[in-house]
Formats: sequence, C-alpha cells, structure tokens
Amino acid sequence: MDDTRSRPQPDQACSLCLFWRAARDAGDAAGWGECRRMPPALPPIENDKLVHVGLWPHTDGRDWCGEWQPRAGAAVGRGEKASGSLP
Repeated sequence: MDDTRSRPQPDQACSLCLFWRAARDAGDAAGWGECRRMPPALPPIENDKLVHVGLWPHTDGRDWCGEWQPRAGAAVGRGEKASGSLP
C-alpha cells in the first residue's frame, strides 16, 4: 500500500515553515537558513578555553521535515492562507 502521508507536499518546504529563518550572514549560501523548531544544541567541546555557542540546524530552504507548520500569511494548499502569527 502506498502511504502518501509521509511524503512532503510541494508547499511544505523549510523556507515556508513557521520555524525557519533565512541566513543573514553575507558568507552564507543563498537559500540556506536555520530551523528554530527546537532549542539550539550545544556541540561537544573538548577544549574548555573555547566559547560555548548553541547551534540551530542549518537547512536548505527547499528541504523538508515532518515538523513543518505553515508560516502566517504563506500560501497553503490551494491558495489558502495560513492563520496565526510569527513568534
């Protein structure tokens, strides 16, 4: 049996998700950003002299996951608009 529920819809890309933020640094590649769905992760650091910085996963705006939620004002499905507001 073909289960299409686990497949992403074309309009469910990271760049259209409520939790995704486009990269703002000039050095970042166009179309990339951070997923802010969960708190930032602290990578393992072996040198105690380094600064600890939390990191969010970097994703391509065309990527997808099972946690996608529509961004307020983004087109959803057949021309519908999502409700709600950005945090």
